[in-house]
Amino acid sequence: MAHRNSHNPDRPTKGTLCLMLLLFAAISAFPLAQERYTANRPITTPPKPVTENWLESPQKQTESLRWETDYRYAQRKAEDLARYLLVYLYADSEQNLPEASADFPVVSACLEFDTMVLEDDSVRAGLNKYVLLKMPMDAKVTDANGETTSIYSLPGFEHMLELPGLVVIDFSSRNMPFFGEVVGILPFMHGESPTAKQTEVFLNLPPGTLTQRTLTYAVRIHPDQPLSSNGEPLPIVVWETTAHALYQAERGIITHQNYGVRSARIREELGGGGSPAEICAMSQSGLSLFEGAMSCMRLWRHSSRHWSIARKEHTYYGYDMALGKSGAWHGVGFFMGFPQPEDEQPSLPAALE
Repeated sequence: MAHRNSHNPDRPTKGTLCLMLLLFAAISAFPLAQERYTANRPITTPPKPVTENWLESPQKQTESLRWETDYRYAQRKAEDLARYLLVYLYADSEQNLPEASADFPVVSACLEFDTMVLEDDSVRAGLNKYVLLKMPMDAKVTDANGETTSIYSLPGFEHMLELPGLVVIDFSSRNMPFFGEVVGILPFMHGESPTAKQTEVFLNLPPGTLTQRTLTYAVRIHPDQPLSSNGEPLPIVVWETTAHALYQAERGIITHQNYGVRSARIREELGGGGSPAEICAMSQSGLSLFEGAMSCMRLWRHSSRHWSIARKEHTYYGYDMALGKSGAWHGVGFFMGFPQPEDEQPSLPAALE
């Protein structure tokens, strides 16, 4: 009888069987574990790989703007810091809106301005020189006489037409006659928020009166991009511009009378030389200050003679307008340039066509 070999290598031992059972259990459990892992994240849109471009363009984390909420406190702060005060009149509810705004989507306009325009980098940069004040459109404030009144009743705020938008008060130009006065308005006309570019232009206007800055704003935001306000607003040029706007408004006319006298005074101030040019316009009656400025710029654009002057860059410039007795705005632009030899002929004053 043959002897049975109890250590047959082809027969698994008890230890080997245990090891095989453990391995089988582990392999069987793996798909289930993998399913539990992927069930909590979208397997149809795998995470994007980290690339060099992604590393170069991280998500922007925008800091919140610091808005004051008390009018008198913000005034004192701006004066102490010698900065402009920017007042943002906003609406977040349809309740208690001024009557003039009731027919416009002012709430959505303010929401768009908050979430889109104020997040723009160029706008953020322009805000650095301002003390910021945010107030609801139905806000009440204390006027100079100690009486409580609507914020739209304050001097200069009436030009906002009870619309949402931005108002600038100059506490930066201490030695100028417009110190402490409203020098900028940007109403959200027809319930529309201004674009980021328009807001950037508004925030970076040069010092000046409300009428000077508003007419300059109308020139700078024109879609055809005239260059006539790219130079320096020289005081003597600005003064002559303002004087002529008032002259026309008082008489209710549009004229280039005494153009040669104005040019001679400016040349004398500059030590001689220079090429003067002047443009004039008169809006229709009954327009607001903001609308009047836009109207004057449209008139200049539609006149080939005016546009040939307004579109060019000049060394010095002045823009201003005044309200006439008939309710029309009289706009004037005066320029002094030092042209290249091929442009030596001075520009004649342009008449309305």
